[in-house]
Amino acid sequence: MKIRSRAVNLVLSWVAYVLLRLLFLTVRARIYCAVPGVTPYVKPRGLQRYAFALWHDQIVLAVFSSRTWNLAGLISRHRDGGYLADAAQVAGIRPIRGSSSRGGAEATREILSEPDYHLAITPDGPRGPRRVLKEGVVFISSRSERPLVPTGMAVSNAWWVPGSWTNLAIPRPFSKAILIAGTPIDVPADVPREQFGEWGRLLSDEMQRLELLAERICGGDESAAALIARSAAIRLPGAGVNESEGGQRAAA
Repeated sequence: MKIRSRAVNLVLSWVAYVLLRLLFLTVRARIYCAVPGVTPYVKPRGLQRYAFALWHDQIVLAVFSSRTWNLAGLISRHRDGGYLADAAQVAGIRPIRGSSSRGGAEATREILSEPDYHLAITPDGPRGPRRVLKEGVVFISSRSERPLVPTGMAVSNAWWVPGSWTNLAIPRPFSKAILIAGTPIDVPADVPREQFGEWGRLLSDEMQRLELLAERICGGDESAAALIARSAAIRLPGAGVNESEGGQRAAA
């Protein structure tokens, strides 16, 4: 059923927000980051901001596991995106309308006009297929000069809410959740379009690797946390290497 009244949608968004906040009070969420401070769950220091890539089915887990700071969300211009934009605003996330297929250039200009914000992107949205990355995320990262941060998440027990092209994970009460922000991928500002696919595969592969580590940690294998950080910044071969800081857990 489509909700055509924005007022009704805002009321429903507030109700959902309160219920999810109450639910997540029971969820044991642990957050790890490969580079200290490179996470939307701590107040940013310095001027650098990042683009955090997460799969569409993990939106609820990412938004409600902990408070976010200085975070904007790239949300489709499709009508359904309007509902999500209202919900994001209620949750304290600044909505920026655009996607890899519609409004990408306009969204990038808006992002450039908001230098104090990190950006959250679902690279398989807004219409799927599930977990198939679209190259627009590389364009937005390069033109906005926000390094891409791959993420991996896992939850010990969840409900899966059916959607048109993917399901949405909602942790069950008293479940355990693991969230990982990986080593940033420094996409050059002038990367040509013919290389977008290579950078996209690099991001997708790293997200898959981090999700496997999150599942191991969630299952009790704490040794997997030592494998989160890369020893150097992630780049395409020949693009140069910068040493990154070692991984540390951001919060427990």
